[in-house]
Formats: sequence, structure tokens, C-alpha cells
Amino acid sequence: MSLLSCASGNSVYRGYDYYTCDKVIMVEDIGNGQYKGYVEGSADKPYEVFIDINHPRKSHCNCPHADGKRIVCKHQVALFFKMFPEEAEKYRAELESYYDYEEKRHEDEERAIAKFLTKCKKSELEDIIWQMLFDGPEWQYDRFIRDYLDM
Repeated sequence: MSLLSCASGNSVYRGYDYYTCDKVIMVEDIGNGQYKGYVEGSADKPYEVFIDINHPRKSHCNCPHADGKRIVCKHQVALFFKMFPEEAEKYRAELESYYDYEEKRHEDEERAIAKFLTKCKKSELEDIIWQMLFDGPEWQYDRFIRDYLDM
């Protein structure tokens, strides 16, 4: 079990951001896979962070999100990336790959929708629009009124 696998996706993402923005202001290798440091956050003083890469659940931070809990927060992730920049690079590559995949998937969906719509008859398109307006969320109906009917 790694420190990153113990963190939420949001904590890893935000921790990577903290790492790239140089929010880790002091680090110390205290041996046996344990590191301590200070990470800037939203408080006036930097947060005190301790990570144990051999026993990630023993890691801690005095930020409001993790203080007194067995949670791996963004500050711990930032410290981890500072100590292991190759892991940060690996995460960046995974993120880039994910974004590329999502962009391609979105483009494929747009092409499929365009192909579908060109094959539809006018009456089928009307039925689809009515269904989307009345079965969809209220904001969708309101936006249609605002954008297409000038009301």
C-alpha cells in the first residue's frame, strides 16, 4: 500500500498542485522511509507534515482536514512528491494520458451525435427536444427559454 493509494483522488490532485507551486518549504529525511516538513496552506503558518512511506496510515498533518485523523491530505501528498519527484512525474504523465483519453472520447461522442442528428427526420428531432426539455433538469428548460425564445 502506497501513500498515494491511501489518499483520495482530490487530495492527490491538489497535492500535486501544491508540489508544482512550491508550497513545500522545508523537508527532512529522518530515516526508515520517514520524512517531515512544512507545507504552506490556507493558514497563516505552514502546516507540519509527517509521512511514513512504509506505513502510510501513520502519516499525519496538522491541517484541519487531517489533524487527528488517519487521512492522507494534500499537504502529505505534496511532501511525498517533493521527496520523490519521479513519482510526481509519473502522476503528471498519468494525468496527461487521462486528459488525452477524455478529449478523444468527447470528440468521438460529438461525431456520433452529429452522425445521429443528420440521420433524424424533423419530427424525430422535435420529439427529442421535447423529451429533453420536459424530462431533463429544470435549468435545461430555463436555458432553452433564455437562449432561443428571448423571454
